[in-house]
Amino acid sequence: MKARRLMLVLLASVPVAGTSLDAQLVESGFQGRLCRDVQIRYLLHLPDGYTTTQNQWPLMLYLHGGLGRGDDFAKLMWYPVPRMLESGEYSLPFIVVIPQCREGEMWTDTEALIALLDDICDAHAVDPDRIYLVGYSMGGHGVWYLAYRHPERFAAIAPMSGMSNPWWTSRLKGLPVWAFHGGQDDRVPSRESEQMIASLGGDHDTVRFTLNPDRGHRPPTVQEHLELFQWLLAQRRNQN
Repeated sequence: MKARRLMLVLLASVPVAGTSLDAQLVESGFQGRLCRDVQIRYLLHLPDGYTTTQNQWPLMLYLHGGLGRGDDFAKLMWYPVPRMLESGEYSLPFIVVIPQCREGEMWTDTEALIALLDDICDAHAVDPDRIYLVGYSMGGHGVWYLAYRHPERFAAIAPMSGMSNPWWTSRLKGLPVWAFHGGQDDRVPSRESEQMIASLGGDHDTVRFTLNPDRGHRPPTVQEHLELFQWLLAQRRNQN
């Protein structure tokens, strides 16, 4: 795994023309260049047939919940997607990338996640029009936020039991979404998903919502994940 360097460009500290230096507030700005190294641990799954074909493959970026943070990949096996892959019982036709969030952090460093995604796309046969974003709990929040920051990168998203902000939906119009939540969730109330779906325009083919009235703060079942995967594969970037 190699570190990837991010460049951030800001505006320079220059007084704006036409403002008085005697004013109480002076309009100004700043321009500079900041560099930082990024390093993310992740699990990678390559689908059956990857090495024997010249095809481009769909990619799923999966963001785990808060219990998976740290530097022990065993913590990720509680979550359905890595557990399904580890079991060997399911053949998923995706390249799957499962980064591990550092202890004490959340999925808020969206530029680092995009840098990871760029690195994977550079190194593997990824179809850029079939990149999907899935996550549960803290990862569900990360899905909403990363899609809000970079909606142009994804063909579809599936946030599960994640906190949200309806204001983010202004940048998600036209992006296929399938959200999941438990009606008995006492950690992240189901209204977090309900208000996002309502703001996106309801429940239809490209904006779906599965509310399990009897489920608490738990991820969807394996069967629900399998149905989700089939739906994801039918979505392509910009087709809507």
